[in-house]
Amino acid sequence: MSIRTAFVTGASGFIGAHLVEHLLSQGCEVRCLVRPSTRAEHLQRPGVVRIDGTLAESHDYRQALVGCDAVFHLAGILAAIQPAAMLRTNAAGTRRLADACGSLPTPPRLVYVSSLAAAGPSPPERAFRDESDPPTPISVYGRSKRDGELVLERRAGRLPVTIVRPGVVYGARDAQGAQIFRAIRRTRLHIVVGFHTPRLSLVHVEDLVPMLVAAAERGERVTSGNGSTGSAGYYLACDDSEHPTYWQYGRRIAAALGCGVVVWPLWRWVGRTVGAVAEVAGRCSGQPSLLNRDKIREATAASWACSAAKARGQLGFAPALPLDARLRQTAEWYSEHGWL
Repeated sequence: MSIRTAFVTGASGFIGAHLVEHLLSQGCEVRCLVRPSTRAEHLQRPGVVRIDGTLAESHDYRQALVGCDAVFHLAGILAAIQPAAMLRTNAAGTRRLADACGSLPTPPRLVYVSSLAAAGPSPPERAFRDESDPPTPISVYGRSKRDGELVLERRAGRLPVTIVRPGVVYGARDAQGAQIFRAIRRTRLHIVVGFHTPRLSLVHVEDLVPMLVAAAERGERVTSGNGSTGSAGYYLACDDSEHPTYWQYGRRIAAALGCGVVVWPLWRWVGRTVGAVAEVAGRCSGQPSLLNRDKIREATAASWACSAAKARGQLGFAPALPLDARLRQTAEWYSEHGWL
C-alpha cells in the first residue's frame, strides 16, 4: 500500500511532529487533528491540513478521515490526577477513532502507537521480551495503553489495525528527555531509584518514524480477538543491539554532553515517597505530575529489554546510527535550540 493521504492524531507532540515531517517528505497530504487551543506553528505549512477538534468528539474529524489511506494514532495522556481518568481517556479516545474509521465504506489502515509499558517488563525467565510474550503491564499508564490495544483487537474484523510498541523514544524536540539532559549538564548528577536499575529498550525518533510508515504500508494486521496471547499485527520497536541500564544511560548522556556525572541512587522507599509527594502536589495544583508512584514502579522493574527481530524481518527496521552517536545528535540539538 502506498500512502498518499494520512490522518495523524498527536501531531503537535514530539513523535507526531517528526512523523508529519517524514510524511510530507514522501509527498503525502497530512491531516492533523489538533486541539483548538494548540498553536502548533510547525503544522502551518503546505501539505498539512489542520483539523481543530479532540478525540472525544468524533464529529470534529469524521469527515477528514474520508479518503485517507492510513491513520496514525499517537494522541494520549501520560499522567492524570486520577488514575481512572487515564484509563478512560486513552481507551475511550482510541475507541471513538476506531469506530469512526470502521464506519467508512473503505476503512483506512490504522497504526496505533502504543508503548512497551503496555507489554510490561521482560519475563524473568528470559533475557528479552518479544511479541509472543503475554502482556503484563505494571503501571496505570501501561494498563491504559493495553486497554487501547484491546479496543482495537475487538474491532480488527472490520478495521485493518497494526500496533507498534516503542521502548523509550528520544531525540530532538523531546521535552521530557531534555529534562534529563539538562539536569545532568547543570548538576552533574544522575538520580536513580535503587542500586540495580532496569535494562532499557531505546529507539531514536528518526528510526521509529520510518518504521511506523512501513507498518502502515506492509505490516501485519491484528487478528480479531488476539486476547492475551496473540502476536499478529504487533511490533516491538527498539535498537536491540544494546540495552543499557538507566544507571548507564545517565553516564552515556553525560559523555554526549562532554561532562562528568555522579550517579546518585535513592533507596526504593525514598523513591516511592518522592513519587507519592509529587502526586499530592499535582492534585493540589490541578496539574498531574509525570513523577509519580506509577513511574517509580516502571523505574524499579527488573528489565525492559526487548527484541526488534520481528520488525527487522518484516518491516526492514534498522537504526541508522548507534546509541552514542544518536545521543550526541540529541545533545547538539538541545544546545543549539537553548533547551539546556
